[in-house]
Amino acid sequence: MSQYEGITAGDFSKSTRKRLPICFCVDTSGSMEAPTTNGKTRMEEVNEAFFSFINAMKQNEDVAASSDIAVVSFGGEAKIETNFQPIKNFSMNEFSAVHRAYTPLGESIQVALKMLEIRKEKYKEKGMKYYQPWLVVITDGEPEGENAVENMDIAVQQATALEKENKLVVFNVGIGDDVNIDVLKKLSVKREKPITVKETDLGTLFEFLGASSQSVINDESSTDALYNNLPSAEDVPQGAEISIDEWCI
Repeated sequence: MSQYEGITAGDFSKSTRKRLPICFCVDTSGSMEAPTTNGKTRMEEVNEAFFSFINAMKQNEDVAASSDIAVVSFGGEAKIETNFQPIKNFSMNEFSAVHRAYTPLGESIQVALKMLEIRKEKYKEKGMKYYQPWLVVITDGEPEGENAVENMDIAVQQATALEKENKLVVFNVGIGDDVNIDVLKKLSVKREKPITVKETDLGTLFEFLGASSQSVINDESSTDALYNNLPSAEDVPQGAEISIDEWCI
């Protein structure tokens, strides 16, 4: 598939520490241009929370020495924003929402899983140990575009197969009130419900991810704990309804 072209193992740290590979799939479709009650767009809220998370991870000595991060965005197409980098060296531009773009959610997950697969193989070749890889999917909508349903079905099959074999930890995250919880739920057979968070409270989500990564690296948290401890209420928060027709197809 064309979205796999150019995928490599990414950069490697000289550290011999056990590695925690984390691949983010971040929604950059047209709906992410919608305004929030904070006077920002959803995309601006994601940028602020994500880069605060990255800075906090860099400042944690244990996490900075062990974590590798890659990012795939999906707005009109699945796009590799950055291949794997050690968190201490991590650098990328801010996310930009693609005006009136569809949401190729399934395609982005397939790309992320391929990146994680290649990363794991290179760890093995170099004799490096690693923790169960993380897939963090953040969206405010549902799959849209050509073959969107078929690609999402493939992504679900791939992710849940790895999860069942304890080869992947899935964080399926829905933001705002428009996200399709039923679709997002299919991404994990271990998490009873997707993680849901208000679009203005994304900092809570990334604080949770940061604390979870530290717990894993310090051998304080089991995989089950990552599925049982949630950063927000179980149900999608009910907020004021807004029309997003102006920002998405």
